Amino acid sequence: MRALTGERLLTGATLLAVVSLLAPPLVLTLFSALRTPGDRLPYEPGVGWGIANFTDLYATGALHHTAWDTGVFVAGSVALAFVVGFALAWAVERTDLPGRGLVYVLLLVPLMMPSLVTTIGWIMLLGERTGALNVALRRVLPFWDSGPFDIFTMYGMILVQGFGLVTLVFVFLSAALRSVDSSLEETSRISGASPFGTFWRVTLPVLRPHVLAVLALSAILAVESFEVPLLLALGAGADILSTRIYFALSDAAGGAPRYGTVAALGVHFMVLTYALFGLYRLATRHTERFTTISGRARAHPTYLLGRWRWPAFSLAAWFLFVVSIAPLLVLVWTSLLPQYLQPGPRAFAALSLDQYAALLADGRLGSAIVNTLVVAAAAPTLAVAVALAAAWLVVRGRGARSVRAVLDVLTSSSVAIPSVVAANAFFLFYLRLNRELPEWVPLFGTVVALVFAYAYRLTIAYHIQRAGVVQMAADLEDAAATTGVSRLAAFRGIVAPLVRPSTLGAWLFLSVIAFRELTLPLVINADGPPFVVSTLIWKLWGSDTGQAAALAVTSVAFMLALLFAVRWYAARDREPAPP
Repeated sequence: MRALTGERLLTGATLLAVVSLLAPPLVLTLFSALRTPGDRLPYEPGVGWGIANFTDLYATGALHHTAWDTGVFVAGSVALAFVVGFALAWAVERTDLPGRGLVYVLLLVPLMMPSLVTTIGWIMLLGERTGALNVALRRVLPFWDSGPFDIFTMYGMILVQGFGLVTLVFVFLSAALRSVDSSLEETSRISGASPFGTFWRVTLPVLRPHVLAVLALSAILAVESFEVPLLLALGAGADILSTRIYFALSDAAGGAPRYGTVAALGVHFMVLTYALFGLYRLATRHTERFTTISGRARAHPTYLLGRWRWPAFSLAAWFLFVVSIAPLLVLVWTSLLPQYLQPGPRAFAALSLDQYAALLADGRLGSAIVNTLVVAAAAPTLAVAVALAAAWLVVRGRGARSVRAVLDVLTSSSVAIPSVVAANAFFLFYLRLNRELPEWVPLFGTVVALVFAYAYRLTIAYHIQRAGVVQMAADLEDAAATTGVSRLAAFRGIVAPLVRPSTLGAWLFLSVIAFRELTLPLVINADGPPFVVSTLIWKLWGSDTGQAAALAVTSVAFMLALLFAVRWYAARDREPAPP
């Protein structure tokens, strides 16, 4: 019998934690899809087994419309994001474009804005009749009665979602371009190849795994997108999978929510996202075979733009203004008015901070802020701790290869569980626990439930910290072992402190996601409190756009302050200690 070591205990505890976080969305979705009738809770007495939830979906034919609209939305968004993001990444990393550092910083601004806030900003900007950009264009070109743009269309949805994914594509591909030795492209150009020929025959083949990975990841995020379809799909007449699931769950006006229909749709959802996840794993499995890393810094850009430098910069600056700055400016303007008005003498006379004062007087604000801070701190901490243990066990563990492979796949796969599917499963899970647990154990309808629900997102934290563990030489742990230090003690005392920058980066990223999250709290706490900032913005948007905009602007300002604080802490932490 093998001895029970600290590493085996950690392996068991980590597997248990990963399964506990992922089992509710995976198991309950499949379980609920096979329970009939679909308008009753899957664990109620009298509910049986069957496939009626699936046959009902197929019999109506509505699923085909949903699949088509969702496919057009996802394909268009990913294509737009990839073209724009790749062009910007190539311009920043391979040309002498002026202000490349500024371009990089401004492209990170959308990350600070929750998707709900960004979409509201786009509505204010491109609303067919009152959108600020449309009104400005009609003043210059008065032959339009409305428009010319209409955000409440399929192309409007693609525009908003695609621009929202540009930052992901840009960051991913700019890092890939930095890792690839540009001398390959320089050699191709010296041999007489055209810029397009060099791009097609050299750059793209070398970047192929990175391109496939970012396409798959972008498609997963577009499939599970919720905020953009929630605000725009109804006006566009589009039937998107994520909002269909939400409305099937929340529409109680014509009867009970269709839990079985929601779960059956969720199964289709996860089949698609796990297929995309499989493509992502396949694309990134042997990335190192396609990447050539140069030990020298790039002395000069590969391509000189010449007379096109400033026109290219103007085009990039205009895009960055529209994507990163304009929606935020429109929200700031809206937050200073009792109702939305176009810029003019009457509007400037009405500017005030009354909406912010009214927001401070709202009794829901204090609890929403506290709940958001608790969730945005506790959930990332839990996820990062589990992911760090999993990363170390997979990279450095001495356990069975099969166990480490299972842990790797499970921890990596949470990205393929759409948030709206996970939210419905967690809702059913906590509702069931609420019946079993004693009354003095608060869980359902509390911020504790949100913490565990938010923590299911392990993939990003796992891969960030896994990269940190891989980069750390194993000699330090081997040296500790020769002095009699156990492997678990070496993990606590050596590995964890050395990968702290990766851990901090993963925690910050998950904290930003938690602060932006709308889907999970909106579905899990559909009937009301506990509010978080995102759900309070959603509630206010339906009754008072000025206060909703004020809260949105405040939340963006807080996130920017948080990022600067973390950046300052990380910079201070890197400073050498005084002698």
